[in-house]
Amino acid sequence: MSAKHVVGMVLAGGAGRRLSPDKGQRLVGGVPITERVLAALTPVADETIIVGSALAPEGIRLVADEQPGAGPLAAIHTGMKAAPADVYLVVACDMPFITSDLLRHLLVAGDGFDAVVPVVGGRDEPLCAAYGRSCLPAIVEALETGQSRVASFFSKVRLRKLAEEELAQFGWPEVVFFNVNTLQELSVAQQMAQETD
Repeated sequence: MSAKHVVGMVLAGGAGRRLSPDKGQRLVGGVPITERVLAALTPVADETIIVGSALAPEGIRLVADEQPGAGPLAAIHTGMKAAPADVYLVVACDMPFITSDLLRHLLVAGDGFDAVVPVVGGRDEPLCAAYGRSCLPAIVEALETGQSRVASFFSKVRLRKLAEEELAQFGWPEVVFFNVNTLQELSVAQQMAQETD
């Protein structure tokens, strides 16, 4: 994975059934979650875009999801079509504790691979990962066969998974990769922010 031109891609689509479609605008540490994500992405990427229907701060391009409700893989495909790049740092809009150092490491760790995906608690974190443009044919193939899960194309590309031991240098993985899908999780995130910010 060559990090010549890097696009940061914030995924802000989804129906938001458990919280709300605009959950990225919820405040953690007094700052909208999406803006916290952008603060981590912007120093690492050459360009940053938001895919979905969220509000975009000045200087950030908003790309309308071509297939709203079709899932995150379709949103990633939309972003790749809208912003040509060598590598995409993809982050969901509901991850308030992602750091620039972690995102830089995803780029470095991708040398010789098409995709780099962290693993936390035994589960892949495909919505905080790095994908080379070389993944695009496999993504298109997955979508054409009706698959919407991001992991559906992993078997078709050179994939590196990052274990928690490697991720721990960037903070407690349970905190760094925490995402907000419910009001209870929002409350937990707000408490975390008081302790860590």
